[in-house]
Amino acid sequence: MGTALQGIEPAGEDGRDELREVLLDAAARVVARRGYDGTRIADVVKEAGLSTGAVYGRFRSKHELVREALLTRSVPRARAVPPDHARVADFLQAGATRQTGPLADGEALLLETFVTARRDPEVSAALADASRQWHDAVTPLVEAAEADGTIDPALDPEAVLHLVRVVRLGLLLFRGSGLEAPDPAGWEQLVERIIASFGAVSVATAPAQAGAGETAQAGAGETAPAGAGG
Repeated sequence: MGTALQGIEPAGEDGRDELREVLLDAAARVVARRGYDGTRIADVVKEAGLSTGAVYGRFRSKHELVREALLTRSVPRARAVPPDHARVADFLQAGATRQTGPLADGEALLLETFVTARRDPEVSAALADASRQWHDAVTPLVEAAEADGTIDPALDPEAVLHLVRVVRLGLLLFRGSGLEAPDPAGWEQLVERIIASFGAVSVATAPAQAGAGETAQAGAGETAPAGAGG
């Protein structure tokens, strides 16, 4: 009786199915450690401390369980509006500067899913859904970035977002492989310069040029300093 109820009965007065959330967390951890193909339902229920009935009362298959884990555990939780003490540029920079340290479960899940999507149409579709969710979550930040000059209106904001995502994914690959990264200070300096180049010249170059004497005067002319315009 207990096992049957565990498979069908939602928990929580607010209608939230707590066991479903436990299963999704467990699935994310197992996939992060074992990979998509190496994940079994038995591993997930053992990780969750539940019965097999808890899975099949909520998910029709391993594919559906892992797909839901991807959509809810690997999509970055972007703020709709950046905090008062941060610039929109901080969001762009955050995804491109972390070079070291073990992958979090969500990061490992995302990386594993990119690899699996190449040969599994269902996972590819799930990744596309996750991508749309991420895009919708960061759209307000992009609009704010255009408003405050972080992204020059002359640039395609979609292209900027794509670059940030490509860099982030590449960094995940390097962190996951354990390959040696360049000097953190040098890398952050490079990333800051690249992000500055996204902005309108007056916004992107003013802080760097302030107090620089003749260089600042030259930057205030009709042409952008080297490296600012791409």
